[in-house]
Amino acid sequence: MSYTSRHKILIVDDAETNVAVIKDYLAKDYDVISANNGNDALELVKTEKPDLILLDVIMPVIDGFKVCKIIKHDYKMDFIPVVMLTALTSKEDHHKGIEVGADDFLKKPVEKFELEKKITSLLRIKDQHDILLKDRNKAYDYLDYVGVLIAVLDTDCRLVHINKKGAELLGYKRNNIINRPWIELFVAHDNIDHVTENYDNLKKGLIKQYEYHEYTIITSTGKQRLYKWYDSILTDENNKIYGIVISGEDITDKKIAEIKLQEYADQLKRSNDLKDLFTDILRHDLLNPAGLVMSFTEFLGETKLDEKQQHMLKNIKTSNLKLIELIESAAHLAKFESMERIELNRVNLASILNDCTNNYLLDMKNKRMSVEFLFKGNYPSLANPVIERVFSNLLSNAIKYSNNDSVIKISIEDLGEKWKVGIVDQGDGIPDKDKNTVFERFKRLHKDNIRGSGIGLAIVKRIVELHNEKVWVADNPEGKGSIFWLTLKKA
Repeated sequence: MSYTSRHKILIVDDAETNVAVIKDYLAKDYDVISANNGNDALELVKTEKPDLILLDVIMPVIDGFKVCKIIKHDYKMDFIPVVMLTALTSKEDHHKGIEVGADDFLKKPVEKFELEKKITSLLRIKDQHDILLKDRNKAYDYLDYVGVLIAVLDTDCRLVHINKKGAELLGYKRNNIINRPWIELFVAHDNIDHVTENYDNLKKGLIKQYEYHEYTIITSTGKQRLYKWYDSILTDENNKIYGIVISGEDITDKKIAEIKLQEYADQLKRSNDLKDLFTDILRHDLLNPAGLVMSFTEFLGETKLDEKQQHMLKNIKTSNLKLIELIESAAHLAKFESMERIELNRVNLASILNDCTNNYLLDMKNKRMSVEFLFKGNYPSLANPVIERVFSNLLSNAIKYSNNDSVIKISIEDLGEKWKVGIVDQGDGIPDKDKNTVFERFKRLHKDNIRGSGIGLAIVKRIVELHNEKVWVADNPEGKGSIFWLTLKKA
């Protein structure tokens, strides 16, 4: 109803004179309808839905007490104020009126002032009730659009309300489950004691509201579904608890996925452990015969050999050194890939780059190559000592893939919070289509005249990633060749 419209009042009295007098009192401010017996009154209550009823007690066929009881209990219209009009004054009559749900009493003959005051007071209460009811219905309508199960339980854990989505998840029509016991009907048998205790403790204040917990419910088809629940209590203006709001999300599939994911993680961990064990065994078992080969070649090198034999021995030694290098590199790559983090210390990039370069002076001399440092001074950085392997691998590749009589250039640029290190070679360069894959393990671009595994750049990438930094390759801006860049944090 619109609260700016006139209220509708039903007068029920078998005496036409009484009806006429009361109508005269109220007609100016209210819409007044009347009935002269109980049966007609009950029909008007259903069809006209009055805002207030003035009900005579003594009437033929059905007296006022019975009419009031039907309206309040059978029609469940306890929110319509009923004022009993009676000449009876005994306490027993008043008690009987209260028992059937009467809201107030007026003694006949009715005085206009007292009548108007009672009507005004009761209608004000009804209007507030209607506003609250309207707000509640709006809230219930809103809950119907929420994608989780939301329900209201009374203090005995009977279902007072459930949203549309919740009824769908349970597989029931709402009307069929309202006022049914929530725990006995929906909670899985193994969870009943736990849930009962949980709601009892919630009402006693022994556990916090909105505290998450899980329990399984049973749908109409008998399927069990695991739900995550958040509960809160409902209190009236006197802080008395009159219900519990429960909000549940079906996490059955999520839980199954979590279990499978954990099983996969456990399997992955076992696989990693086996991989580490296999790597250690493989490295040990391969290095032993490789070491024996090295010892034999050194021993044979001390004996008298002709030119052909010396050439063969040199090839054996070179191949064996490459085999040892491959075994060590593969072991290091496996080690770095199994690591999740490394400790960073303050280091001087300039010093590390100089030391790495000194290790390759003989290789550069054999190819008549030189190195040019495009930086001076100290460059404090946060890095792990394994960063030296990054520079060693990049320098080794630069020497290996560059032509004789070429120059390798090393630079350090200031990016504010980071250093940007560049190593430039004058080799054949790397095609654009291969620049994104060159750091992948066993990807080797130059296959015609140089043998290699491609593990070196994979180690470079992994070590830089452990520093939470980036490494990439670009064309040499000054001509032929490539430039490998990487960043490191300043100290």
